[in-house]
Amino acid sequence: MNKFVRYTAIIALATGLATPALAAPETYVIDPTHTFARFSYSHFGLSTQLSKFDKTTGTVVLDKAAKTASVDIVIDTTSVNTGYATFNEHIQAPDFLDTAKYPAPPSSRPRWFSRATSRPPSTAT
Repeated sequence: MNKFVRYTAIIALATGLATPALAAPETYVIDPTHTFARFSYSHFGLSTQLSKFDKTTGTVVLDKAAKTASVDIVIDTTSVNTGYATFNEHIQAPDFLDTAKYPAPPSSRPRWFSRATSRPPSTAT
């Protein structure tokens, strides 16, 4: 009986130590060739102009056990692509994006919620 208790304790300890490894957060790297960061704006109320940024990087961290996630996306504003080279230069000027001073936009924290709770949190975290 003594061996049985000892082996059971060893198995319980090994299982307890392995559990945190199974619940570790997973990190995913954003694939820049499959990322499409775009923006739109009204052109004097006559049309909606669509533009994009060609260079983005980032990660997504998903913790299933804690039901939390975080996203860190960096958009290279100097890679703006309006479809027209002259306007690309103009939109990077200080009166618009000011890419010389701000090569990446300030980070923001999106609001996340779990499908388990079915409602967004009261404040962004």
